[in-house]
Amino acid sequence: MNYRTPFSCFAVSALGLSVTAALELRVYNPAAHLRMTGFPTTPQVNPTFLNPSGNLATRLDLSGIGWSVQDPTKQLTLVSPRHFVGANHFRPALGSTVRFLATDQVLHTLTVSSITALPNENKSLSDLYLAEFTSELPATAAVLPLPYLNLTTEAAYAGQDIIVVGQAARGGRGVIGSVSDFGGDPITGGAGIQTRAFTFSYTAAAGAVDDAYAQGGDSGSPSFAVRDGKAALVGTHTAVLTALGTITTYDTLVPHYAREINALMETTGLRLRKINPPIATLTVTGTTMDPTIRTGEAFTYRFTINNISAVEADNVSARFSIPLGLSPGQVVATGWRDNADGSVRRGGLAAGETASFEITFAAAPQPGTLQLSLVMKSDGSPPQSQDFPISIHPSYAGWVGGISASGFTDDGDADGIPNLIEYACGGDNQTASRYLPGTKEFLTPQFITNPATFTFLRRTDSSARGLRYQVEYSADLKSRSWQTMENLEIMPLSSPAPGFEKVAATLPAGAPEHGFYRLRIELAE
Repeated sequence: MNYRTPFSCFAVSALGLSVTAALELRVYNPAAHLRMTGFPTTPQVNPTFLNPSGNLATRLDLSGIGWSVQDPTKQLTLVSPRHFVGANHFRPALGSTVRFLATDQVLHTLTVSSITALPNENKSLSDLYLAEFTSELPATAAVLPLPYLNLTTEAAYAGQDIIVVGQAARGGRGVIGSVSDFGGDPITGGAGIQTRAFTFSYTAAAGAVDDAYAQGGDSGSPSFAVRDGKAALVGTHTAVLTALGTITTYDTLVPHYAREINALMETTGLRLRKINPPIATLTVTGTTMDPTIRTGEAFTYRFTINNISAVEADNVSARFSIPLGLSPGQVVATGWRDNADGSVRRGGLAAGETASFEITFAAAPQPGTLQLSLVMKSDGSPPQSQDFPISIHPSYAGWVGGISASGFTDDGDADGIPNLIEYACGGDNQTASRYLPGTKEFLTPQFITNPATFTFLRRTDSSARGLRYQVEYSADLKSRSWQTMENLEIMPLSSPAPGFEKVAATLPAGAPEHGFYRLRIELAE
């Protein structure tokens, strides 16, 4: 007699029978076939699990295989810091908790927030779900999400050696047979589960001691291949068929649903990781969105990342290092996930695709050059670090230093020279003086009659500061009508102090012989 059954039917049968069977091994040996001892109450990593020498260097990291706290028969596989997969017909409840044993023997417990069944091409539901936790595993947790085995064709999975695990933390070995559509209800023979699946068979008559097959309660537990000493997820257990001394286990082929899984994970800036990721080449440029950045002013910096390779980059992330004295404000990262920890991430970047994000800083620090650092990476590509210098120019706000009399026309030191003139010509707004400090040069402009020349002090970086110096003329003071003098020949005369120059504006031929001249200073910040 032949029969198929989903494993959960054994956990709670139609008769209400409770079954404690787990993954079956040909020659069961706890030292070799338990990936954890003391499961589930006091679990500890077993270094000799399918690793007779117990050598830590050859031990597989299976910390990403977890279990439901409420029903430890429900095994599941972590595929990102916040996502896991399992069998849709044997899923944990929303709000239930899942536990992982880290390689450092620390237990991590997370809460299930959502579960989504993955669709088949015909829109029916497969036997694979993607679930999300309410929070992510901390980056410091020694728990490794499993990548998946990405082969070029489905036919290439046939013949692959796999390790299969089940409830009670048992594990053994198998070999992938064929890949096909699995469908039907094992109890009634009618319509039921439909999923893309592969098989691995156990022959009762003979075989290796580690040969295994699944039983009731093993649904959703993973099977994986080993590549370069790392576990690569291949499937999750769905059903079993017994016929003529051969027990065949059916696993949903997880790689078949990678696109659907990634579409759901993209909202969190994540994708499934491939065990054999293509190596993409990323470049980054940085641009200030403000022409000039001045002390005390907010500014925005844009990073643009470009995938210049012919392959897609998966799990792209960028971490920016902020220098002392600079506080990040808003991060605008459309298409990215802002992690609020100085980093952003996105599921992927297609070949030739460009993506940008911006950081707005509340206030630039004191004048000088800052270094913004960015480290970006993607699956299969090493981290790349790059520095971006940012020039901070002085500002009027920084110069007044927060004094109460800070307006352009204020004269807090009562020396008869308003703040803006002192700022533009080198005065000290807190010391009463009409001279450039350390010199005998007047802060106010001077007029020389022969030839008709107007002299004044100006900053050598006046353009970066947004300062503009203009000579104006009026025929009389009553009219209060002033005209800007055009075609002035302005020549530097001397450098009376660092950062300042004394210049002479020679009036052009034909300039009025009688009248009034003044220096007008404008500030555009």
